Amino acid sequence: MVGKLKRKWCAYRRDPKSFVLFLSVCLAALITMLALIFIIAYILIKGIPNLTLDLFDSKYTTENVSLLPALINTLFIMLLSLLFAVPVGIGAAIYLTEYARRGNKLVHIVGITA
Repeated sequence: MVGKLKRKWCAYRRDPKSFVLFLSVCLAALITMLALIFIIAYILIKGIPNLTLDLFDSKYTTENVSLLPALINTLFIMLLSLLFAVPVGIGAAIYLTEYARRGNKLVHIVGITA
């Protein structure tokens, strides 16, 4: 472990640009993580006090804005889209690996995008 760190440090001393890029990537990752933690904490602090059982009532009215019908509809639409997307995706994968010619441009484009 120490030998690996020593080799990296020697490599950074030979090429300082690499060290600057390494530090900038670490700084960008730290800023991103801190922003994500802040957003999640803000949502939880503001949202948890407003959670009640009325939020998950089965009937949606103007007095009771329920979340349950929207959750059920979201799950239904997700399952319906999976019902269509999974067979098409599996069929395309089987076609591309078993039946399409290797030099085909379509196979190459799909391979790059995948």
